[in-house]
Amino acid sequence: MAETGRKNQALRELLRRGAEEFRRDNIERAQALFEKAAEAAPDSAEAHAWLAAVYGRRIDQVWSLPEKLEWLGKMEEEVSAALAIAPDLPLARRMRGAMLLYMPEMMGGDPEAAAAEFRYCIERGMRDADLWVLLAECFLKSDEEPKALEALREALKTDPGHRRAKEWTAKLKQCKG
Repeated sequence: MAETGRKNQALRELLRRGAEEFRRDNIERAQALFEKAAEAAPDSAEAHAWLAAVYGRRIDQVWSLPEKLEWLGKMEEEVSAALAIAPDLPLARRMRGAMLLYMPEMMGGDPEAAAAEFRYCIERGMRDADLWVLLAECFLKSDEEPKALEALREALKTDPGHRRAKEWTAKLKQCKG
């Protein structure tokens, strides 16, 4: 029993440190910590979901299509692993939403399905500005500008200085005006 408690505490610490590194944009260090967490606890949906987030960030960092596809494959594996363990985990659903939003339609991308995943996360307490901006992107891809503006307003309520939310809001208002 004490051994299980120590393992859980060690896992929590790896996840905490990994999340901290991820927020600092130290992706290499975050990846190492989350990989260690997933290896130590293969049944941890949270470890797999965070690893998917890291792989998603890696996709943004590379330019070549083969590299992007390689990271996308890894991200997809981790999202699937997380959802197989805990289909209701908001972080895993958020990562599935990101994949659906950014994946080309011919490869299974679907902004409306992505929006459903992001709304699921919002309904369960995830309300950070980045999530609202992702939702706005879904609405823009679905030609629903009023809904996109509302999501951007929510993003700016959460974080008045959010750069992308401010830029997108200004662009949308400029197109209308």
